[in-house]
Amino acid sequence: MSTPRSAARATPVSPTVGRVHPAFVAQAVLVGVAVVIYVLVLSQGVLHHQDFGAYLSAARDIVHGQPLYSAFLHHPFPDATLRPAYIYPPSFALLIAPLGLLSDAAAAALWIALEQAALAAAMVIVVRWLRPSRWAVVGVLVATLTFYPLWIDVVQGQANLLVLLLVTVGMVGVLRGRPAFGAAIGVAAALKLTPLILVVWLLLDRRFRAAAFALAGFAVLTAAGALLRFQDTVAYFGQVLPALASGTAFYANQSLAGVLHRTLNTNPYTQPWINLPWLSWLMIATAVILIGWWWWQTQRQIASSRGVAFLPLLPLLSSVTWTHHLVIVLPLIWFSLIALAQREWPLLPTAALSGILLLFSIVSRLPAGPSFGQTGFRLAQTMDPVVFLAANAFFFATLILFVSAPWLLRSR
Repeated sequence: MSTPRSAARATPVSPTVGRVHPAFVAQAVLVGVAVVIYVLVLSQGVLHHQDFGAYLSAARDIVHGQPLYSAFLHHPFPDATLRPAYIYPPSFALLIAPLGLLSDAAAAALWIALEQAALAAAMVIVVRWLRPSRWAVVGVLVATLTFYPLWIDVVQGQANLLVLLLVTVGMVGVLRGRPAFGAAIGVAAALKLTPLILVVWLLLDRRFRAAAFALAGFAVLTAAGALLRFQDTVAYFGQVLPALASGTAFYANQSLAGVLHRTLNTNPYTQPWINLPWLSWLMIATAVILIGWWWWQTQRQIASSRGVAFLPLLPLLSSVTWTHHLVIVLPLIWFSLIALAQREWPLLPTAALSGILLLFSIVSRLPAGPSFGQTGFRLAQTMDPVVFLAANAFFFATLILFVSAPWLLRSR
């Protein structure tokens, strides 16, 4: 008796479906849980949008022709980095000025939608370029949607995802041999100055045309801001930026400067180990050492690995790095996950990256020692080893990610 043709076709397919189905279910469950959690975070961002209020206020100052930095310059709080006021360049305020024409609720909803679109676009750019496996894509999605600094960025209504997109566009374009895309890095720096550090990467990597485009992008947008808001530009570069450049020892500052100020300089927030009068020189020397480490460890690696391995230096070398600024290291995490998937998830590097993600998203949130404002809090920040490690978990996570990046990004 002959076998029907339809049955003959179905017979060899069944085992394949049986093998694929559990993996697909596992992937769907992982992504689904991460999406649900992230949607809950987004709902909080829509309701609160803490820092977006400063952006919206600046947008309305542009619309009504008011000075941008009056609230900052006349605020009584002595620590400039903690003043609840607009502290970014005039070019950024001009970019978001249309939001000033909307109601608070409409402006916040549109802003969070734009920021999430920027995050999605950055991920799509990387995924389309590298063509990762399905499990790598799942890893990228889960790691991103459960990344605690991203949650803080969303809840506070920050602009870092727009900066992330511009930096990703610029870096990917440059790495693909199109130096004109360096202008995107310059535009990002014109909105928030920290991405200007990437010019060091471009110069050390001998990408001089891309560096020129980055500086040109920064100069053009800054000049446009000066042309339209000259007094605000003078105030920003003459008063606001110098006040912010000194940094702060406040415990939430997770940059190298913040940690050194807390431990090696007399300040209002902690009891330092010692008071060093030449702390600024130590910071410069440490920055040079970190850049030298990057150059030495990555000089034999492919260009893309060298580029993304440089990213943690942005939050490390900035004078002030709050938790939400750390979304800038997401491309390095994406590249690392894709590289590990290509190597079939080797045990030690995969465990190391998992540990780093736990530091960013779990360990950093664990309570340790007295709460802020309680007796003993100031002393515990530097003198209690457990509290010191917990209070600076974001800094250590970023530093460990930076040091281990060449190892995580290896192609084999």
